[in-house]
Amino acid sequence: MEAEAHLKLHIEPDRSIDVTELVDALGSLSREYRSFCASNALATKAGEARLLVSSVSPGSIDINLVPDLAAGLLPILDQLGVVRKFADHIKWLLDGFLGRTQNPTEPELTIRDCDNAVNIVKPVANNGGHQDFYTVHGDVVTNILHVSATDARRITSNAGLMKAVLSGSSVEIKQRVPMVWKRLDSDDASTEGNSPDKAIIEEIDPKPKAILFTDEMADLKRVMIQDEEKPFQKVYFVDVEVSRVGDKVVSYRVVGYHGKDDL
Repeated sequence: MEAEAHLKLHIEPDRSIDVTELVDALGSLSREYRSFCASNALATKAGEARLLVSSVSPGSIDINLVPDLAAGLLPILDQLGVVRKFADHIKWLLDGFLGRTQNPTEPELTIRDCDNAVNIVKPVANNGGHQDFYTVHGDVVTNILHVSATDARRITSNAGLMKAVLSGSSVEIKQRVPMVWKRLDSDDASTEGNSPDKAIIEEIDPKPKAILFTDEMADLKRVMIQDEEKPFQKVYFVDVEVSRVGDKVVSYRVVGYHGKDDL
């Protein structure tokens, strides 16, 4: 398996990552692979297009991914051709949310693409560091894409905004606003209903308001709680959906994160 052409995902986080973050990233890569195969007529059925993990290396996280050519993949391309085309697809997906030039032959973005992009970069968006995608064929190793923590947070933010547009949402969204915590409960992030967490976003309203998170951003609260410095002494730069009753602001939902600074 090692001599076969494969796509290598290299993750080098600043902090240990949660297992679910890695599982989400690999799950979204698998879903993008199935979509890629369907769009390029490489499989007769979406379920037959399988991406396999051939090895996982210790230290920095290195995961080798190979297409399962025996699982219904039509023999249009050899394995190296499939790996290269899929690597280009991942580059197109993530570069698109970074505002870089997109491949015009790729299909239009979908809501699932937005969710997958968020999951793929989640390990470094939440934990710092960087991740890289390489194509590997024998001794030939080619870097396809480098994603820094800043890039990952920008991808997460832009994917959240694009998802809102594709969903036809008319929710008011504010970008890169400074948020200061006033109450931060130790429980998991609230994604629906009431939230015990409260924060001030001075640019929108001077009073503390309830804070919710999208499902994709729910892990961000855990990261904030685990800061070495107290989170109440930090200012966090976030994108939020603003919920109002009449003219009164009642809550914010965090949809993007751009980093932090000392208060």
